[in-house]
Amino acid sequence: MKFRISGEMKLGSEKRAFTKEIEAKTEAHAKEIVYALFGAQNGIKRTNVKIAEIVKVA
Repeated sequence: MKFRISGEMKLGSEKRAFTKEIEAKTEAHAKEIVYALFGAQNGIKRTNVKIAEIVKVA
């Protein structure tokens, strides 16, 4: 299944909106993938990532 996840992340004193399309088995798995991606790519902690919406994409 594909999920579209949107929200915002905190980079220093700045907040930036994001939207990602993720291939995952469940919504919970999709959330974990997003947290892992931002942590690996940008060094952002989970507490600095706020997920606002998760939508299943056909």
